[in-house]
Amino acid sequence: MGCFVSKITTEADRRTGTKDDDRSNLPAPLPHQSIDPIESRYDDIQSHPPATLRHQLRALDSFYSQFSDEENRNLAPPPPLHLRPPVLDPMESSSSSDEEDRSPDPIGSGSPNSNKESGIDAAASENAERNKMEEYGFKDLAEATDYFSNNCLLGEGGFGQVFKATLDCGEVAIKKLKKINLEDKLEEGEYLRCVSHPNIVKMIGHCSQGADRLLVLEFVPNHNLADHLHVEKTKVLEWPARMNIAIQSAKGLLYLHECKPKIIHRDIKADNILLDNDFQPKVADFSLAYFLPNTGNVNHITSVLRGTNVYADPEYGDIQRVSEKSDIYSFGVVLLELITGRRPTNEQGDTIINWARYRIGRALENNEYKDLVDSKLQQEYDKEEMLRMVTCAAASVYKPSRSRPTMKQIIRVLEGTMSYMKIMKRKDIETLQGRATTDLESILGVERLQITPQKIFTYKELAKATGGFSNVNLLGEGGFGQVFKGTLAYGEFAAIKKLKLSSDQGESEFLTEITTLNRAHHKHLVKLIGYCSDKANRLLVYEFVPNESLRYILHDQDRVIIDWPTRMKIAIGSAKGLAYLHEICNPKIIHRNIKPGDILLDQNFEPKISDFGLAKDLSNSYTHVTTRIAGTWGYLCPEYATTNQLSDKSDVYSFGVVLLELLTGKQAILRERDVFTAHIINWVAPRLKQALDTHNYNDIVDTKLQNNYKIIEVIRMIHCAAACVYKPVNYRPKMSQIVEVLQGNLASESIWLNSDNAFLQDAYQLH
Repeated sequence: MGCFVSKITTEADRRTGTKDDDRSNLPAPLPHQSIDPIESRYDDIQSHPPATLRHQLRALDSFYSQFSDEENRNLAPPPPLHLRPPVLDPMESSSSSDEEDRSPDPIGSGSPNSNKESGIDAAASENAERNKMEEYGFKDLAEATDYFSNNCLLGEGGFGQVFKATLDCGEVAIKKLKKINLEDKLEEGEYLRCVSHPNIVKMIGHCSQGADRLLVLEFVPNHNLADHLHVEKTKVLEWPARMNIAIQSAKGLLYLHECKPKIIHRDIKADNILLDNDFQPKVADFSLAYFLPNTGNVNHITSVLRGTNVYADPEYGDIQRVSEKSDIYSFGVVLLELITGRRPTNEQGDTIINWARYRIGRALENNEYKDLVDSKLQQEYDKEEMLRMVTCAAASVYKPSRSRPTMKQIIRVLEGTMSYMKIMKRKDIETLQGRATTDLESILGVERLQITPQKIFTYKELAKATGGFSNVNLLGEGGFGQVFKGTLAYGEFAAIKKLKLSSDQGESEFLTEITTLNRAHHKHLVKLIGYCSDKANRLLVYEFVPNESLRYILHDQDRVIIDWPTRMKIAIGSAKGLAYLHEICNPKIIHRNIKPGDILLDQNFEPKISDFGLAKDLSNSYTHVTTRIAGTWGYLCPEYATTNQLSDKSDVYSFGVVLLELLTGKQAILRERDVFTAHIINWVAPRLKQALDTHNYNDIVDTKLQNNYKIIEVIRMIHCAAACVYKPVNYRPKMSQIVEVLQGNLASESIWLNSDNAFLQDAYQLH
């Protein structure tokens, strides 16, 4: 027998019940009992017959009893339901603000006559007449499906099975509902029969005989969105189709949310978005739908039922606060699937929400989507449209419910008629990146100090302060000149740098240092007290920092071993100083020569960044500047060394090398008998990967520490160093992120995901 039947049951048969199956007619089932909304743990619950409209009005008291006592005290007496004909184009009828939502209802206006039951019955009768449902006998539908043969089975879920069949009206989908009992919730069958929208699956008819409940729905032939995104054998769903599916599905949801009373779907997911032959989407499966009265006093209801877990809004745990924002969260997950092509949960149990979070932050920050977007698209997509969809997904999923956009806002952003910045502010993007959203100056320890003007010294004054530049007071010497310890006239110790002026470059660096330190003031930057420009003599006068440099303490002496807490202090303090230069100073300052030799340590081992002779200003409106290569080999980032393009990310790379030195005790350039053997980033990369894979860090941490360290802090430093050094320039973190991760205020995952370990296999090779 084929899956075809003509509807032969007569009206008299239905009225008298004299057909073969002599079962009493029960109220019509609700069309919000459809395909696989939740797990099958509800399969064994007994059935709960739906209420009629008049019963529903009397059931409002029980509906309001679902609220907590505190909520009930704030509620007005339950209003009557007012039905109004649905509008097919939601954008024409939707309200754009909460104020518009509170505008008078043309049917239920709150006037004395508007809540008369006769008025409601009239509206219900009018709508029912316009959208009259066919009534089918159980035997008719059984024959149409070859007695519910698996040959006709389209799908099965916790609430029933769906079969393909052919009736007089053409091909249909027949859903055979299981005997279940949902929690007592507001249901309105007569109203749901009125729902009509091109992006919502249409209910054609029903069967209610005895214990059997069946729905007759329009047949949507092109499977569901999940099949097209996640089943390998299907053709790749191209970007224009994905964009259209997102927009049209959103319109269907907006229509539901603007019904009176509004309908909350509660199980939006890719499986429940069906596609026709033109890939037009239709929202299906109303098994968990809820009705939310359109009153000023009620903006949510509570429920113990949830939709499919990864799509269910996690904000309130198992006891859901059901509102339209619940659907918006679920829709955001669907958008993530459209963008990434990933399943909502992978084989390891990691969710798409966790996987996408920081990738979205990086994509929005850098306007680069390669690591986020479905690779099957082969980068064939409109970048502006991608930005809009990514923003809608992020705002729907990662923002708290009170801050999520409305469906109308999502539609307008997707269509490009509203700026994405209306729903995703700059601080929201920073939150996704793991960046601090609190006061950055407070995080970086910026103090409002009274700035003392730089003092201009004479050469004679500085010669006297250093004992005539005696070698007794010599602190160090390099290509730039010599540094002497001096005592100024008022008794203050100072470090006095006497520059060699063998070229115009020396003069340029002298002026750069004065200019830079004149506007940069931070406790982790060395202080410039003054300078001398006396004929051919150029000298800089700094505060005296007594504990030499990090290089000396770490590599050039064996008397003092820096313990782990001190190394963390040095890392955090240096990071704060750099973050100040990059993110507080305007224009930002690129140091261009970050290395252990330029990190000085005071008596408490607090670090101070020094040597600003190579510093470069960078306007906040520019991402980089092209300039001659300057710095120290071993600390130069690859893109600067090869393209001459300098940015704040150049300093970030150099700082990552410093972190590797703090971690391992190794120098940036490894030598044996003064012969170069390796760069630290190549030497340590496989060891870092092994440590992260095995959780054994003893082979990479400086042996002088004798395993005395905190593992969690070592992991943070590893992630920070790896993110600075091994990631491509556009994906390196900002220094403020490094500060927060090192301090434990942000998760390491904000800058380094498990999947980023692949970067360790492709460590840069220096030539």
